Amino acid sequence: MNVLSLDGLDAQNPLAFFAALGLLRVTDFHSRESGSPRPKLSFVDTGALTPRLHTALRNDDVFQLVLDDAAKCASDPALRLAYSDDGDEVAPETSGATRDLKPPPSVARAYLARLAAGDRRAADLGAAFFSELVQQGTDANRAKPTAFHFTSGQQQFLKMAEDLRVGLTAEDVREALHGPWRNDSQLPSFAWDASITRMYALRASNPSGEKRGSIAAANWLGLQALAFFPVAVERGRLMTTAVVGGWKDAVFTWPAWEPSLGVATIAALLRTDVRKMSAREWAAWGITNVFSSNIQRPDKYGSFAPAAVVVPRATPRDRR
Repeated sequence: MNVLSLDGLDAQNPLAFFAALGLLRVTDFHSRESGSPRPKLSFVDTGALTPRLHTALRNDDVFQLVLDDAAKCASDPALRLAYSDDGDEVAPETSGATRDLKPPPSVARAYLARLAAGDRRAADLGAAFFSELVQQGTDANRAKPTAFHFTSGQQQFLKMAEDLRVGLTAEDVREALHGPWRNDSQLPSFAWDASITRMYALRASNPSGEKRGSIAAANWLGLQALAFFPVAVERGRLMTTAVVGGWKDAVFTWPAWEPSLGVATIAALLRTDVRKMSAREWAAWGITNVFSSNIQRPDKYGSFAPAAVVVPRATPRDRR
């Protein structure tokens, strides 16, 4: 196995963490198709928390694989959801179709049922988008999306995903994985980069009308990572994996770990509330760092605040 250091990614940034997970998911899907050894992911402290991909592939193979996989995703049913103003599901190519994550509940129900009966990879991604059981605020005609839905207005999440998929280049992949991040791509951004603050209070003018620069491949791979964060309904509320709080006061918490872990183990870890673990439990998992980031929604758009460090839960033995 090769150990590829993804020097452009720092796991203290949610976008970089998502990109590392998304790359693992893409390479894992390839390994299952080809019969090659399954990849794993670890993190090392190099001043930044740098992800390391343990894989049978070489760097250039990885760049090409990401592009080839993006091309195949043209037919991914999870990414082809579209609906009309009348609330009917339509083909994505239909003029005037809406391609966002807030479909009418009836459309959401049919879409999720179709994915569940088909390809597992598509079903896992669709399960991270929304539930037909919870609506957006008082609007009974719109499903409530994942807590990681930061777009609004004319921005449509799945349309942005398609623009990323079509526009992605090998240089975009190289920039995302090995840096430096220039943030100058004109392809869409899902606003998951915590290094770019858009808080109105910190700006001389309202930034909501500005076009964001993008790390295109990090955003595309971050989209793939959402499969690690399915939504669920609890007491009538939509809950997103690893996120606590309400729509306006949510907090995302995520760990970094030293041992190389595969997709299934990471999925289990991310579904575990690491905030409630002791130092001994962190050590048992190989967790070296835990971060949290407030999800900010001062206006109709969302963003991540810079990460804060989380300390392990104290136990009676620790207090002695």
